[in-house]
Amino acid sequence: MQAKTIEQLLRLIPKNQTIESDIPDLIFYCADRPEKIIGYVLEPSICIVLQGEREVYLGTDCEKFDNTNLMFCPVDAPLNIHIKQASLDHPVVVLSMKLNLLMIREVLAKIPPKQHMDGGYLGIKWQLDDAIMASFDRLIALLDYPNDIEFLSPLIQQEIYYRLLTGQQGDRLRQLVTNGSHIHRIAQAVDWLKVHLDEPVVIADLASRCGMSVSGFHQHFKEITQLSPLQYQKNLRLMEARRLIKTNDAQVSHIAMQVGYESPSQFSREYKRLFGVSPNSDLD
Repeated sequence: MQAKTIEQLLRLIPKNQTIESDIPDLIFYCADRPEKIIGYVLEPSICIVLQGEREVYLGTDCEKFDNTNLMFCPVDAPLNIHIKQASLDHPVVVLSMKLNLLMIREVLAKIPPKQHMDGGYLGIKWQLDDAIMASFDRLIALLDYPNDIEFLSPLIQQEIYYRLLTGQQGDRLRQLVTNGSHIHRIAQAVDWLKVHLDEPVVIADLASRCGMSVSGFHQHFKEITQLSPLQYQKNLRLMEARRLIKTNDAQVSHIAMQVGYESPSQFSREYKRLFGVSPNSDLD
């Protein structure tokens, strides 16, 4: 990342809040102070820490990210984020680009097919090469030329997807838009869990819906999300509950039922275990 790009962003983006830029699917966050662990559900995205460092907890795994790598999330991911060090002189700057599946398919159709796809999954942490970062530099530079964004931003985003698809870990992105691949099937399962958040889940039924055996479904779900299906559903429920608590005046017991909990006491225990505070504390 060029220093002038960081300077450009620091002039444009407000501190300590997430903003959607004028470029479609491109989101920025800048922190000028350390932050406690924050939980939220990240949409399928590519994320890059342009300056500084942050820790990402997915399940029990913790990964540290800086400007030498990118985070690839092919499905909605219930994450906990921790920024330990940030200051006015050296803020942490993060870029996220939501995955545009239609654009990825269009790019994929124009490049030579590979004979086979690697069935393994290499996690959310990818090496960030100079060519991809140079493309993002040019994309960010468009923020100073708003009249050019509509025409040029899709071209640069296509280039980014091209470089990802043809890179060392490109099979992960190919699988996301390839019907029948493991990542594509798990993405279908995640979509079902989101829509039916308040419903009990029968793993055998969900595996069957994805055309997978129960054992294979468990294995691939955990490889991709770092969580079992039931743990994933629980974290998804709790993060949605926290969002509702912070944005609504409803009673905690009502919100617990709204996200699928029958026992308010169980809800409170699991909420505090995940977030470190009780639901009532977040009402303040």
